[in-house]
Amino acid sequence: MNAIATPLRRTSSTARTIPRVTAEDGERMTGIGLAIPAGSADDHFIAALVHSLAEPLMARGIGLFTRVVHDPASEERMYRHWAESATIAGVVVLGSGRDDPRPRLLQSLGLPFSAVVGSEEVGDYPAVVVDVAESVTVVAEFLASRGSQRTVYITAPSEAVTSRSRAVAAEEWFDVVHTERDPAAAVAAATSAISAEPSTLLFDSDVHAAAAIAAFAARGLRSPDDVPIVSWTDSSLCQSVTPSITAVNRRGSEIGALLGARMLASIDGGETGWDAAPPPFIVRRESA
Repeated sequence: MNAIATPLRRTSSTARTIPRVTAEDGERMTGIGLAIPAGSADDHFIAALVHSLAEPLMARGIGLFTRVVHDPASEERMYRHWAESATIAGVVVLGSGRDDPRPRLLQSLGLPFSAVVGSEEVGDYPAVVVDVAESVTVVAEFLASRGSQRTVYITAPSEAVTSRSRAVAAEEWFDVVHTERDPAAAVAAATSAISAEPSTLLFDSDVHAAAAIAAFAARGLRSPDDVPIVSWTDSSLCQSVTPSITAVNRRGSEIGALLGARMLASIDGGETGWDAAPPPFIVRRESA
């Protein structure tokens, strides 16, 4: 288990009992648990969210413990283990969607939690709400403003509910192509797309976008003149490749900070309010 942790102080009497940690009692350090789907572990949006989530917790002396999980069954086992442990005072849930069993499970286990949810899944628990359709519209309007006639959205399988919801919402605006996580498969899908018709390519992954730019350059195709390319994930990779990649800033830092505040409210007194996530914005660079 990876951990960002510091000693805890006690919260209000309505929260779970949180033992104070001493240097001699390091094994009982208490904090907040976060299960990260394996397919999202390298997502720069998740990294930004986790970093900002940790800050308000650490300001209160609360650690953030992360664990990569590979499927829903292993995530459920993790929650049950945390519920039985004296080391976890609450849980943060990523990407809760319609009919998601995790909120009900955590409620039944008595674990305080907060979640990132889609706009269709606002429940009676603390949350930060991401309007996926609005996010897609922001990107579509940017592409329309630069004269794009056809956009092909290339997406790979993901455990994240918001990624799946985004692919559905994108169908209203773009031609959606589902491919594998392997960059070579994404490049093959992109090559097929532009062979059929001149297109702007929108990739879920910054790695896939960079791989496409390199592959097209080897064939003498330039971005944006021949193939405009946009990444849904902004990162240092998008800044460092040539040409640099126009990307979507999904506001992971701001969402993480809001989520941390909601998590503190949950363990302090069970507050069930929610915050709207700020909409993403376009970071325009050379590729589009």
